[in-house]
Amino acid sequence: MANELLIFIFKIIPKSLLSRIFGYITRIPMPQFLLSPVIRLYSRKFGVRTDEILYPAGGFRSFNSFFTRKVKNGVHVIDSGRGSVVSPVDGRIDQFGTIEKTAMIQAKGISFSLEDLIPSATHLEFVDGSFMTLYLSPGDYHRIHSPVDGNVVGFFSLPGKLFTVQEFMVKGLTGLFTKNERMISYINTEYGLAGVCKVGAMNVGRIGVVYDEDYRSNRLIRCRKEHFFDDDSQMTMRRGDELGRFNLGSTIILLFQKDMVRFGSFRCGDTVRMGQKIGTLSAPVQKPKSRKKK
Repeated sequence: MANELLIFIFKIIPKSLLSRIFGYITRIPMPQFLLSPVIRLYSRKFGVRTDEILYPAGGFRSFNSFFTRKVKNGVHVIDSGRGSVVSPVDGRIDQFGTIEKTAMIQAKGISFSLEDLIPSATHLEFVDGSFMTLYLSPGDYHRIHSPVDGNVVGFFSLPGKLFTVQEFMVKGLTGLFTKNERMISYINTEYGLAGVCKVGAMNVGRIGVVYDEDYRSNRLIRCRKEHFFDDDSQMTMRRGDELGRFNLGSTIILLFQKDMVRFGSFRCGDTVRMGQKIGTLSAPVQKPKSRKKK
C-alpha cells in the first residue's frame, strides 16, 4: 500500500521541473568549506569509494563535478579478450536474457515492449536479441563507457517522464523505462549492432554523450530525434572508451542482435565494475541494414 501511494505521488509531482531545479543547484560553484562536508556526508551515506577518486587540483568546484568525477588510472581494468563485452558502468545487474520477440523483462511478472523502448523501425534490429539492465546507485561512478569495439553510427533521443528508478518503482510501474526520458546510442561492431540505452530518472539533470557535445537531456523544449551519421562522421569506440555520463543516478539497458552475445554466469542482483567482462560476442552475423542520415 505504501509503494502504491509513493507511485501515485511520483505520477502527480512535476518531475522534470524539480529535476531541472535540482540539476541547476548541483552545478552552482561552492567554496570548499561548504562543499567538502556535503561530499563527505554523501560519501558515507551512499558508500562512495573515495579511495578511487581522482581529485582535481583545488578540489571539486560543485556537487555535480564530484558526482561526474573521474577515477584513478588502474581502478577499472578493461577486459582485452577478443569479442569480449564489458560492463559500461559500475552498477548492479537487475535483469538480463533473451528478448522474446519484442518483450523484455522489467521485473518479476512485469515486461515491456522493445518497440516502446525504441519507437522506430530500428527496434527490428533487436527482435529476438539479448538485453541486460544495469542500475547505478547514487554512490556509483557515473561515467558511461562503450561495452564493445565499434563505431557510433547513430542515436535516438526521446523526451519523456523522469520517474525514479528505485526498486519499488521498477517493480510497481509497468513500462517504466519506456515512459522515462532516454538516449540510445547505436554502436556497429564486426559482429552486429549493439544499443546502449541511457534511461533518465528523477533528479538526473542531464545525460551527456561524447559524440555530440551540444546534446543535453531534460531541456525545457525537447523533441524526439533519431539520427544516423554519415560514414565519415562516425566516432570510433574501443571497449572502455568514455561514451557519456549521467548527472545523478539512473539505468543502462544494453541491447544486442539475435545470437550476437552469450552472457556470463551472472545472477540478478550481482554487481559489476566498468570494464569487467559480462559476455562474449558470437561469430559475425549479417550486418545491420545500412541507414541513411536523417
